Amino acid sequence: MMLGRRQFLAGAAVIGVASAAPAQVLPPPGHGTPLGTSPFPPEVYRARRAQLMAKLQGGLAVIHGADAFPAPDNTLSAPFVQDGDFAWLTGIRDEPGAVLVLAPGEAVVKEWLLLPARDVEAERWEAERLPLGSLIEQRTGVQRVLRTSALGGLVTRLAVRAKELHFLGPIVSANAPVPDTLALYGKIAARVPGTSIRDQSGLLTALRSVKEPRELEWMQKAMAATRAGHLAAMRGVRPGMTERQLRRVLEEGFAGAGGTGLAYNSIVAAGRNAASLHYVAESGAIRDGDLVLIDAAASVDGYACDVTRTFPANGRFTPAQRTDYELVLAAQAAAEAKLKAGVAYDVLEEAAKAVFRKAGRIDDFTHGLGHYVGLDVHDPFDRSQPIPAGAVITIEPGLYVQSANQGIRIEDQYLVTASGWERMSAGVPRSIAEIEAAMRGR
Repeated sequence: MMLGRRQFLAGAAVIGVASAAPAQVLPPPGHGTPLGTSPFPPEVYRARRAQLMAKLQGGLAVIHGADAFPAPDNTLSAPFVQDGDFAWLTGIRDEPGAVLVLAPGEAVVKEWLLLPARDVEAERWEAERLPLGSLIEQRTGVQRVLRTSALGGLVTRLAVRAKELHFLGPIVSANAPVPDTLALYGKIAARVPGTSIRDQSGLLTALRSVKEPRELEWMQKAMAATRAGHLAAMRGVRPGMTERQLRRVLEEGFAGAGGTGLAYNSIVAAGRNAASLHYVAESGAIRDGDLVLIDAAASVDGYACDVTRTFPANGRFTPAQRTDYELVLAAQAAAEAKLKAGVAYDVLEEAAKAVFRKAGRIDDFTHGLGHYVGLDVHDPFDRSQPIPAGAVITIEPGLYVQSANQGIRIEDQYLVTASGWERMSAGVPRSIAEIEAAMRGR
């Protein structure tokens, strides 16, 4: 039978529809990782990447996200925590094994997000993930998305033109495994003649050190939750409780005031246990007359804070406890007096140590004075550089004496300004009078 042209084309159209590949079946909104960027919209992270690329001035950079910890014996794995640099640049917090590639010298496409291949069977146990496509680009704001199997070929192709590989860190000790990025760069340099590796390990540290107003807003939310938890612990402690019971009171206070997670594993230590700096056993009983040290803080959408308080389990400091506590507080005040933008961190530390030396107690202060805070509770920072305005830091002197069955640490968090500082942890009782007044209201 002869078909007319119109009949033939109609038939071809039907055949074409029938043989076309089915459209991708995508999960509904709010499902399938990456869910998007958090806590800010994609344009915030796009601007951060543009800022970094402007400073790189050509070449290319690879930034590896964190890997998930494997679950032993098919048990539930630990909660995934994204690498701070990767999270700051992408806002992607729910994709283990992701990689970001930046090539500021390219004419059109300058950024790629690479994600591990999907495993549909594994997703039945863990989380549904998106197939490659424009939806990931829309959710993340990254120009192009590939699988991590393409990483070597992509970076090699870019290196042929760029000839310069920027290493953004971290710097690790000689005994540690070689960072994934450096290992990749070594392979690329061995295969692309003329390619050099440039140390830019201080660049992201400097960018992250100065907090944006939106970051400070989230850190204030984390501090509000932290304040509520510490107050709940001071008011809820009773001699005879266990450290673990008090931790539950503390962390329920965090959650009830808007905390979405913990900035780090809470330390609740009573009596002699508080003389161990990072005590985690929580097996001790809280006795009448003990000092209780709590080093704990909430996080909100990944932004951390850090506070330590030491208080008497029965609500009243003894004369001896009062003397030591006031000495630690004086050391903190000495460091505060030196704090402003442009000052080196070592200046603060020496000011605090001078107080302990004068009192003959320097050997009881056994750790550093503090650190920067942000997406990581210990944000990276360069001690050789002066503290910039907009940095958020801690000052946390302490005295630890096992023979006296006590450890005392007072840790506060500060926003550094051009002329001084703002104590972000204000409102968490700190002086002896404030602590005893708060505990009288139990």
